[in-house]
Amino acid sequence: MSTIPNVNSWSFMTAVVENIKSPNQFVKRLCFSDHQAVETETIEIDTVTKGREIAPFIRKNGEGLMVGGVSEGFSTVEAPNIRLKKPFKPSSVFERRAGSRIFSSGSSEVMSARERSIMRDLTGIENMIVNAEEWMCCQALQGTIKYEVADGEVFQITYPKANANIITLSTFWNDGTPANVKLLANLHLVKQVLSDAEGVAPTDAICGTEAAAAFLALVEGGYVKVLDIAGVQAGTVTFATQFSDDGVIYLGTVSGIRFWEYGRSASLNGVATPMIRAKYVEFISASAASDRVLYFGAIPDEDAFEGGNWVGERFSKSWKEKDPSCTMALVHARPLPVTRRPNATVSMKVVSG
Repeated sequence: MSTIPNVNSWSFMTAVVENIKSPNQFVKRLCFSDHQAVETETIEIDTVTKGREIAPFIRKNGEGLMVGGVSEGFSTVEAPNIRLKKPFKPSSVFERRAGSRIFSSGSSEVMSARERSIMRDLTGIENMIVNAEEWMCCQALQGTIKYEVADGEVFQITYPKANANIITLSTFWNDGTPANVKLLANLHLVKQVLSDAEGVAPTDAICGTEAAAAFLALVEGGYVKVLDIAGVQAGTVTFATQFSDDGVIYLGTVSGIRFWEYGRSASLNGVATPMIRAKYVEFISASAASDRVLYFGAIPDEDAFEGGNWVGERFSKSWKEKDPSCTMALVHARPLPVTRRPNATVSMKVVSG
C-alpha cells in the first residue's frame, strides 16, 4: 500500500479505523471492585486465625483446662511500581495524523489533530496499566503474584493458600472416557472446600480456554446432566451468548455456579500471556465476605504536593525538555491486589497435560 498520495488525483478518505484493543478487566471488576489508595509505600496485611474447635469437657467440680488463644500473623508488602513515560516531539506538529486532511485550513486544525493523536497515545498507556492490574488480579486468585522488573530482578508475593484449595483432578474433564467424568461431584468438592475454609459459597467458575472447551464438549456430548430430571435441578448451559467487551463469554450455570470462559491474553515482555491458565478453572466467591481489595500504594514524587506522597490510583505529570525539544508525559501507578482471604478461591486443574 502506498503511503504517499498523489495530490493531483482525487481520493476519498474514510473515517479513522480505531484498532486500539480494549484492556482486560473482567476479574478486576468481578473480584477486586473494592479500591483503596493508602498513604504509604508498604502495606501490612495482618491476620487473626482460630480454627473450629469443640470445647473439651471435665468432671464435675474439676479444674478448668488451659486453652490457647487466636494466632496472629503479620506480612508487609511493598506495592509494585509501574512508571511509564512517552516523549512528544515538536516535529510531530508538522506530521499529518491519521484522519487528517492533506491540506490544512489553518494552525488550529493542525494542533487539534496533534491533540487527538496525543490523547490516543495516553489512552494506550492507561490501557497498559489496566492490563497489568488485571494480570496481577488473576495471579492473586492463584495465590502468587510474580513479576520481573526492567533490570531483570524477580519479585514474588505469596498469599498462603491451603493445599486443599489447589486441586488436580484424578479424572480430567477431557478424559478418553467422558462417562467417567463426575462434574457435579467435582463442583460439590469445591463447595465443601470453600465452606470449610472460609464459610463462603462458590458463585463463579472462570475457565481457561482448554478448560472451557472440555466443559462444552461434555455438555454437547450429553455427558453432563444439566436439565431438570425427576425434580432434580442441576443447572442450565447456553450456547447462545456472545463474548463481551472484556473478552469473557457466559457458558451457563451448573450446580448454582456461573461458568465463564475467559481466554483473553496480553503481551508481557513480548510474550502472549493468558489471564487464566488454559487448563484450569478458578472457582471464586464474588461475595463481600471473600474480602478482596485492590490497594494502591503511595507514590513519592517531588512534584506531588511539593515533595510529598501522592495518594491515589494514578499520578501523572508532564514537562518540557529543552534540548532536544520535546514534551514528556509520565504516568505512575502502584497497584497491589490482595486476597485477604486466600482460601475463598479454589484453583482446579481440569485438563490433562
